Amino acid sequence: MSDPPITQSAQEELWAGIDLKHDHAQFHLERMSAALRPPEPTAYDVIMESHGGSVSPNWHRPFYAHLDAFLSAARSIPELIRCCFGYDTDGRMRDWFAELSAEEQDRRKLFSERFRDSYVAFRQVPLGTARHDTEHRRGYPPACVTTIGLLGITYVGTPITRLPTSETRRLPAEYGWMERPRAVRPLWSDFQINGEPLFATCQSYVAQSQTLIEGAIIAQEVHGSNEVTPPQSDV
Repeated sequence: MSDPPITQSAQEELWAGIDLKHDHAQFHLERMSAALRPPEPTAYDVIMESHGGSVSPNWHRPFYAHLDAFLSAARSIPELIRCCFGYDTDGRMRDWFAELSAEEQDRRKLFSERFRDSYVAFRQVPLGTARHDTEHRRGYPPACVTTIGLLGITYVGTPITRLPTSETRRLPAEYGWMERPRAVRPLWSDFQINGEPLFATCQSYVAQSQTLIEGAIIAQEVHGSNEVTPPQSDV
């Protein structure tokens, strides 16, 4: 006879969802780095480059798509914690909250009070503003890339301004047959956001979001083994 399935408590399920969001933020950060790595050249690529063809991966689209997703995932963590274990002031949650028992409402308000300093500190991190820019203002974060090509030319790109995929040294007409396009591939250290190194700033953001998950200690102290009602998903 098979063992019965292991079930999670409501609190465990809520933390599992928050942990998953943190994992997604880490995933998108990893994929940003992977987008900048050139693929292993195929035999076709080698032939194309030997005949003057340019082989450059389209890093721009996946890189900035993952940056957007990273900012959104990381920034959502304190909101999820507050919604799941505290008092979410969003008007759409008001009716749901009012239907909870008075005892659970008091516990949730106490959790929010004790979680407030961590919540406010994380909201004030500059990358939180970058997430607001990309979702509610300009459609993209204040990120840029500045790189120097193999020919010594400086190129600057943004989420809406692409770097050239290749560059070509212009030779005198009689040597034109020697011209070969060279791929322009930025390094991870070429990127900035809000004037700071992008990858180091994102890694710090992930670390700060991890400290928020330590709010589980507060949740245990406040809620203990009492019921914590999962928030409705349709409000």
